[in-house]
Amino acid sequence: MAKTKSSSINVRLFPELKKEAENIFAYHGLSLPEAINVFLTHACIVGGFPFELKGARWQDPISLAALEESILLENNPEAKSFNNMTDLVADLENDDE
Repeated sequence: MAKTKSSSINVRLFPELKKEAENIFAYHGLSLPEAINVFLTHACIVGGFPFELKGARWQDPISLAALEESILLENNPEAKSFNNMTDLVADLENDDE
């Protein structure tokens, strides 16, 4: 990639986020614009984000608990399972009796 010209971008950030990022990058000897250049350069090299994206951090606690429960049930050979919705509903109705 040739570095013949310079281009600028305008980004709106939360002040606290900007300050924390500046502190992190300064610790490594980089300014915020230099760190952004490192990020963009590496993204171009790898053809995508230069790190794995994960979403679990932003999920609500109820969804995370349901996911954990489903994993436990999936790995439990004694857990009930159903081949169709009719059997599931019949089992639920029998639990009320």
